[in-house]
Amino acid sequence: MLHRHHRILAGVAAAVLLAWAVTAFADHPSSPGQRRTTSELNGYEETPLSLVSPGSGEFTAAIRHDGSAIEWSLTYRNLADVTQSHIHLGRPATTGGVVLFLCTNGTPPAGVPMPQPCPASAGTISGTWTAADVIASTNGQGVQSGQVGLEQIIDAIRNDAAYVNVHTAAHPTGEIRARLLTRGPSHRGD
Repeated sequence: MLHRHHRILAGVAAAVLLAWAVTAFADHPSSPGQRRTTSELNGYEETPLSLVSPGSGEFTAAIRHDGSAIEWSLTYRNLADVTQSHIHLGRPATTGGVVLFLCTNGTPPAGVPMPQPCPASAGTISGTWTAADVIASTNGQGVQSGQVGLEQIIDAIRNDAAYVNVHTAAHPTGEIRARLLTRGPSHRGD
C-alpha cells in the first residue's frame, strides 16, 4: 500500500512539474540563443505625426539561433480597409524603407515573393521569413537581398532599428506601428 501511495505522489508531482514547465516556457524561444521580440502596435508610434486610432495589435517574432529565418505572428483589430503590413528599417520617430512583407491586399513590387492577404479589419496572420523574402533597399539604406540582407535585418532588429507597420486605406503611410525590441542573448550566434 505504501508503494502505491509513493507511485501516486510521484505521478502527481511529475504532472505538476510538467504543467509548470509548459506554462513557464510556452512564450519563450525553444532553442538556446534564439532571439524573440514582442511588440504592441498603436497609432501613437506613427510618424511623422502620431495618430489617435482605435486600432491596436501585437507582433511577435523569433529569430532562429542560426540566423536562417525569422518566425513571426501579427494580430490586429479595430482597423478598416487594411491594405498591407511590413517590416521597415528605421529607428523610433523616423520613417524607413520596407524590408519584409507580412501581408498585402494589392500587388507587391516586382521581385517580391507574394505575401499572404491581409485580414480587412481584424485577424491574425503568421509565417516564416527566409533570405528569399528580403527586399533590397532602393532608398540608400543599404539593405541587400538574400542571406546578407537577412543578416542585416536581424542586426537592425537587435539594435532596435526596425519597426512593424500596418497600413490602411485611410492612412496609407501607416495607422498602427511598433518598434521591434529583442529579448535574449545580445550577441550573434549565441
